[in-house]
Amino acid sequence: MALRGCVAFLLLLAASPSLSQLIFLMEPPPRLSFSNSTGASVSCAAHGSPAPTITWLTEDGVPVADVPGLREALANGTLRLGAFSAAQYRSDVHAAVYRCRAAGTVGTVLSRDMRLEAVMDVPWDVRVQPTHGVSGGAALMTCAAPPTVRAHVTVTRWFKDGAVLAPLVGDAGGHYMIGGSRGDILVIREARPDDASSYSCEAQHALTGEKRRSASAMIAVSHQTGSMAPRILTVSEDETVPQGGDIRLVCCAIGSPPPAYSWFRHANGRLSPVSNSIRISVSEQVLVVRRAQAADSGVWTCRAHNQYGEQRRDARLRVRSRLVVSVHPQLQVANSGSSVQFNCSVEGGEARVRWLHDGVPVGGGERTLRVHGVVRAHRGMYQCFAERDLDSAQAAAELRLGDTAPELHYTFIEQALHPGPALALHCSASGSPPPRFTWLLDMQPVEEHNTAQRSISQFMSPNGDVVSYLNITGVRAEDGGRYTCRAQNTRGAVEHSTRLNVYGPPSIRSSGPVRVVAGVNATIYCPYSGFPISDIRWQRGGLDVGSSGRALAGGGGELLLWPAEPADAGVYSCRVSAPSGLYAQKDVQIFVRNPPKIAGFSFPADLVEGSSIQVLCGITSGDKPVYFSWLKDGQHVPSNLQVQEKSLDEFSFLIFSHVTSKHSGEYTCVASNSAAEVNHTARLAVKVAPSWVYEPQDVSALLGTQIIAHCATKGYPEPRVTWLKAQGPSSTDFRPLNRLELPMSVLGNGSLTAAAAARAHEGRYMCRADNGVGRGLSKVITVSVNEPAHFEFSSRNMSVRRTASAALQCAARGDAPIQLHWTHNMQRLDLSTYRVSVSEKRSESGASSTLTIAHAQRRDSGVYRCRAENAYGRDELLIYLAVQEFPEAPRGLAVERREGRAARVSWRRGYDGNARLRAYRLQYRVVGDTRRAADWTDAPTRDLSPDLLLQRQESAEADAEVTLEYRVDGLRPATAYALRLAAVNDIGDSEYSDSVIVQTLEEAPSEAPRNVEVQADAPGELLVKWQPPSQESWNGELLGYALWWRGDNATLALTAPGWAASGARLAGLRAHERYELRVRAFNAVGAGPACAPLAATTLEDIPEAPPAHVRCEALSAQSLRVLWEPPPPALRGGLLLGYEITYQEVGSLDAAWEKRRAGGGEAQLAGLRAGNYSVRVAARTAAGLGPPAAAHCATLDDVPGPPADIKVIPISEDAVIVSWLAPAQRNGRIRHYTVYNRPQRTGQHSHALVPHTAEEQMLELRGLQEHQLYEFWVTAATAAGEGEMSAIVAKKPSARAGAKLWSFPRRITVAEGARVALTCGAAGSGAPTRLWSRRRPPAPAADSRIRLEGHRLVIPKVEASLGDNYTCTVRNMWGEERGTWELRVAAPPARPRLRLSGSAPAALLLAWDAPAGDPHSFTLEYARGEGAWQAAWVAGGARSHALRRLACGAAYRVRLTAHNAAGSSAPSELLAAATAGGVSKPAAEKYLISSNSSCVRLNLLTWDSNSCPLTHFVVSLRAFADSAWRSETVAPEAAPAALCALRAATWYHLKVVAFSTAGAATATYYFSTLTDEGERIAPPAQFPSGGEEEQPAGGGALLLAAAAALLVAVLLLAIYVFKRSTTASCFRKGYEQSGVSEEDKSVEKRDNRRNCQQVYTSSPIKNLNTKKEQQEMYEISPYATFSMSGGAGGAGGAAPGPETGSGTLRTFGRAEPAPLSAAPPRAAHSHRSPAHTDEYTLSRAMTLMVRRTESDSDSSGSPCAECNSSVSYRMPLAPAKADEVFRAVTDSSAESCGGSGSRDKSRRRPRRHHAPNANRYQQQQRQEQERRDFTIHV
Repeated sequence: MALRGCVAFLLLLAASPSLSQLIFLMEPPPRLSFSNSTGASVSCAAHGSPAPTITWLTEDGVPVADVPGLREALANGTLRLGAFSAAQYRSDVHAAVYRCRAAGTVGTVLSRDMRLEAVMDVPWDVRVQPTHGVSGGAALMTCAAPPTVRAHVTVTRWFKDGAVLAPLVGDAGGHYMIGGSRGDILVIREARPDDASSYSCEAQHALTGEKRRSASAMIAVSHQTGSMAPRILTVSEDETVPQGGDIRLVCCAIGSPPPAYSWFRHANGRLSPVSNSIRISVSEQVLVVRRAQAADSGVWTCRAHNQYGEQRRDARLRVRSRLVVSVHPQLQVANSGSSVQFNCSVEGGEARVRWLHDGVPVGGGERTLRVHGVVRAHRGMYQCFAERDLDSAQAAAELRLGDTAPELHYTFIEQALHPGPALALHCSASGSPPPRFTWLLDMQPVEEHNTAQRSISQFMSPNGDVVSYLNITGVRAEDGGRYTCRAQNTRGAVEHSTRLNVYGPPSIRSSGPVRVVAGVNATIYCPYSGFPISDIRWQRGGLDVGSSGRALAGGGGELLLWPAEPADAGVYSCRVSAPSGLYAQKDVQIFVRNPPKIAGFSFPADLVEGSSIQVLCGITSGDKPVYFSWLKDGQHVPSNLQVQEKSLDEFSFLIFSHVTSKHSGEYTCVASNSAAEVNHTARLAVKVAPSWVYEPQDVSALLGTQIIAHCATKGYPEPRVTWLKAQGPSSTDFRPLNRLELPMSVLGNGSLTAAAAARAHEGRYMCRADNGVGRGLSKVITVSVNEPAHFEFSSRNMSVRRTASAALQCAARGDAPIQLHWTHNMQRLDLSTYRVSVSEKRSESGASSTLTIAHAQRRDSGVYRCRAENAYGRDELLIYLAVQEFPEAPRGLAVERREGRAARVSWRRGYDGNARLRAYRLQYRVVGDTRRAADWTDAPTRDLSPDLLLQRQESAEADAEVTLEYRVDGLRPATAYALRLAAVNDIGDSEYSDSVIVQTLEEAPSEAPRNVEVQADAPGELLVKWQPPSQESWNGELLGYALWWRGDNATLALTAPGWAASGARLAGLRAHERYELRVRAFNAVGAGPACAPLAATTLEDIPEAPPAHVRCEALSAQSLRVLWEPPPPALRGGLLLGYEITYQEVGSLDAAWEKRRAGGGEAQLAGLRAGNYSVRVAARTAAGLGPPAAAHCATLDDVPGPPADIKVIPISEDAVIVSWLAPAQRNGRIRHYTVYNRPQRTGQHSHALVPHTAEEQMLELRGLQEHQLYEFWVTAATAAGEGEMSAIVAKKPSARAGAKLWSFPRRITVAEGARVALTCGAAGSGAPTRLWSRRRPPAPAADSRIRLEGHRLVIPKVEASLGDNYTCTVRNMWGEERGTWELRVAAPPARPRLRLSGSAPAALLLAWDAPAGDPHSFTLEYARGEGAWQAAWVAGGARSHALRRLACGAAYRVRLTAHNAAGSSAPSELLAAATAGGVSKPAAEKYLISSNSSCVRLNLLTWDSNSCPLTHFVVSLRAFADSAWRSETVAPEAAPAALCALRAATWYHLKVVAFSTAGAATATYYFSTLTDEGERIAPPAQFPSGGEEEQPAGGGALLLAAAAALLVAVLLLAIYVFKRSTTASCFRKGYEQSGVSEEDKSVEKRDNRRNCQQVYTSSPIKNLNTKKEQQEMYEISPYATFSMSGGAGGAGGAAPGPETGSGTLRTFGRAEPAPLSAAPPRAAHSHRSPAHTDEYTLSRAMTLMVRRTESDSDSSGSPCAECNSSVSYRMPLAPAKADEVFRAVTDSSAESCGGSGSRDKSRRRPRRHHAPNANRYQQQQRQEQERRDFTIHV
């Protein structure tokens, strides 16, 4: 209703642009009650342009604030009240008054007040209170609710013996009647002993929607005994009904004999009997008021009487009328200064009235609001509110401004400025029409004082205001003065004035005369400039103003003439003085003008049409000349009125020669002169006698329709119209109408109306109009009320049992004569038969007819029409006669849709026995459940109420059959059920229908894995263990388990295939990291619930990264400070326990590594020798040391030690050679050496500086004296200074010096492969010769590996075999000397031997033996595939290492290199190793894909992750006819992924790429979408190639091999079929019997015979490679149809007859179901090996094989054992519907088991494969067809 009202309003708004543009579309109700358990929402919406802002307010006008959880005001205008508890109750929230405010540009409106009442939800129930009934009288029951909820509870249904009484109660003439405004009274009329039953009622809480059904109560009906006056048991004492609603007033009495009832209406203190009409009817105890009106309110009296007495009781009825408010006019456009009036009309009873303007109260409590002197502030929205106790309403109107006088919105202020700056004076004003600004300076237009510095601008602002600026570019002293901005339009003017003061001397500008009006206050300002001013004086005749005369000087120096008089005219002088003594003075001329004054005039009060009159408008004073003009109603006097105007100097005439009603109005005389304009107004009223506008006419109306008699007149004053009614048919006594006696009303236009014509309205009426002028008018009319033929009720239900008699009665009311006719099902009755007869009776009020039917038969059921017709109308009474009997069984029971725990079944109604079907009885049981009996003995049943059933009509034809549907819930997933149905009506039950078998779909597991444990057994790895969930929760075949956890910025998933999988290892994790994981079990549908989140922390590992930013600081020559930063937190591998610092002095192969430990980020190394050091820092956890970070450091320099050795060799009589070795303790970098010499025993010495260049150096000293003994020594120097001196060597120069070595033979250690040079420096008198030799042959000169370069022996690349003693011999003529060098070769470590000791999904465990060479560290290098090498540092003492956080399932190359001080070993042989796991394995199609007509669903969990976590999938698909792929990225989530927006009945090519940590795996599939009807489509003749990937080179050979294997399989199958063909006779025989015998009359038998000829399968096609696979059992089809007829028990029963099925169904499955607590056998699972991914297990399928009854196979333990028990199973023929969202693509539709007709071929739906070959596909299709000939799948 609210929506229709909004639409109607919008249409009205579009059609009427004058309506208000701001009005409520949705307004809160006046009262709102809600339950604290449900809360409530109230909407508020308003229309406006632009859209208004909605705000909720409290009672005091404050915006509603949100109270969390209790109250919230939404942005869309909804006030939401939340549910709350008793402790949360707040009176300011739950018992408050709210209103809604809509604010827009045109104004603001408020909604009516909404009083909120929160009702606390308390427990409640209802109970039935019966009264004792007497046979033949009335019995009554009341449905009583507790007082706390009674106001909110309504009775919805009454029950008798559990059956609903409706719709019999809607009939006033029925046996049962419901009364009361809440339906809480049940009346049983003419009670019979069989009415003594149990009754109950059902009530509904209006606020919560809760329903309660009472306990049953028995009513006793006794036979009449004795005699008793009536005693009223109950009456509807106080009932309330909304206007337009229906109400039944109940009056129930007991008495003997049963009393009769009469109803009366109180009117004018009298009781008037109530007669039946269309709206009000009396039916014994019940008074029915339909479409209640306000006039129905009052007291109604019930009278119960019999021959022994009577009793009366009053019933009070209140009709709650709805307040309706309207404001007229809804839009007014008013000019400024005018007056407007709004009228408020209220319908629906008396109410208080108040007015609001833009939400603010205005006016009083009158229904007329007048606004005088309209100004801008008056525009906006005006609302009239009508209020009474429980109701309120409002309406709004808008006042828009027309032409308005200007209003200033912005003005300038007084200022004091120094000359020079720019200035802008600003004014803005609004008005209509837009005003124009004028600027004045000292009351003179600025233009007159215009200079180049002044300019004026004016423009319109965006909001419609006019803005004006007076700009002065450079203020001067003479610019000072009083500035005025004046805004003026046709409606008036407004101005603002203030001074602008500019510093300067006083000055007075010239101005013209000043003119003032006598009698008006005048203020004259002195036009001066200058600032500051100390004094302003006005003088007249040399005297200061105020000291003489009446003129005054104001406080601001202005001249005040209050008021101005003619004597004030003259010359005045203004003197302005400054504090400095300067002054200015100037005269001002003032003229005083006199305005005109009009003498009053008026028009005569008794003017009538045709009179002549003249009126004089004269002035008594005023300056001449005076100008006159006349106005009528504010406008110039129209010329068509022919009124003459004559004006002289001092007066004006208005002459009317012949007045009429058109001359009436307000006449204004306007007199104006140079001083002012004045006016005087008088009213001319011409009295006119009444005349007819619409003369009354006779009126005729049908009973119950509206009566309206028009009577319209005109005249002045306006005539008063009254209606009178004659007191008799021919009486001349007319009396005014009394609304209490006769509900009629007179409209504002004088028309007489009655809402519903009644007999009391007939008579003669007079319309009289009078205004006191003339005789007045009157007219008498006749009102006739005709009653058409009608029935009090339009229909009635009637039932009779078959073979009983029925009497159908109809009683019509109306004016005679009335004709009555009977028809049956639109056909005239055949009254010639003895069973049908009709009798009629006539009365004053109408006629009645009785149709009697003896021995009722089924064909007598139907619609009987009793048609009544007279001259004024016709009516029909429909009597629905039901001849009732037992119902027939439902037909066509079929399965429409399967679900996991439910199935939707459909059927067609059988014959209902012409009785209301109370229910359908559904019986169901599990097929093959050995724990229950094999028959229906203890099968569960359900009674299905028809209200719960869904009805569906197959076609739009009226006679099309209706199919009923019901959703059977509470089933177990993946379970086969047998169902059958029976119908139940009031007579009894039908037989059961044929059974139908349905297998429910799989569902995701309903339980999580049990006993889930997580163990951290290796760094970066977690071992997860679990136990399978209980088998009852599998809901199908459990395919495996899936684990989810959060990795590096991604969620990873790992699948463990197989129901028996009990654990999985998570690898590649970070060490010492906390992980949270979940485990779910999954099947073909999806994953079940996750176990509780498990958190575990991985074990610690050695740090993965070295410390960062290793650096050194030299503290002294003997100490260093080493600093570093810890490794990144993610690479620490656990809790850092400290750091290990190893260091070694650089430059010596023999130097040992020292170790220190530290706990922080720095360490101090002390006790060092000055020099360079190699430092390594490694972090340490509980698992060990991580890789080190290296740095080179140097201490501060110290003074060096003495040179290690010194030699002095004479070479001539005046020269020697001094040679030396570098100090053993260099203590820094040697910068130079100082060589000292001095003659022995003398103090003076000389020295020479020699730069440091090598380990051993020499210096030749000359200029010595022969035979003089000299002392020689050497010192070394570093940056710290000169060190100790060497040993002192004394030597003499000699001319006969023998050959000597100045080099130093010594031990030299070098690393293998290094370059070494042995220096054999010699000197003596004469050049010595050299000879090199070695301890082992060959001699150095003969060894190609050794080079002799001068005095040096050079080995470019030292080998281990070159380690030896090398001797150099030098000779000259004076002697010889030899020296030996011991060369030691330090070898690097031997090549290590690397081996793989183990692998994990993300780790490789490596080991090696200790290599020779004492390595101090290892470098372990590894590379994935052919990728780049990566290195890991390993300590020298380690003999194994684990490479972790590798890629899962990846191949790696690994090599190991050892290091010592001499160098690095050769890398070990490449070791090829792979981490455990691999790329994921594609899922089987039957588990992966399911589709409907527009979507495909992919269960990606069935994709085997192969021990490597899955990261995401890329799914691509395209239709065969498309070229472009559609791709989506899908995460491995628990729910299957759905791709929608597919085309129906289309083949698609699907490509799935699974990405895991091991890489990507790709698989392609084919599937088709279903048709819109849910059917599958035939496969294409040829499938396309497998996408854009190229075929491998050997593809042709593979296809040939596959084709050969397939051919062999087909031949084996053909042999198998041939051998088995003699045993498959049941269905083949059934098919060959094409005819149906004459005895097969029932539909069920024909269906069974036809169904026996059909074989169904839902299994996929697959290659049958072994005999076991050839005998693989197929899944039961949910839509297969077959029938098993009863026969003799055992295999040796009688031979089947024509109506007896000859097949024995045998189940090839488990003989006994496994215990639910036990896990299924591993061998039965489809994931036992990848080669069996297409196999179905017995948990998914149950296959019934058809064999001859002569077979000796035992059928015990299978559902086929029931073939001997007369139980019929029939699978539904209904196809799958499109609303079955997903069906596995492995399902196939039904095919005929025999024959090869086109119809059967068209129904085949072959199985799709990953990449099928057309020939192979056809062979498999034929192969499957042969198998289907012998297999039924349920």
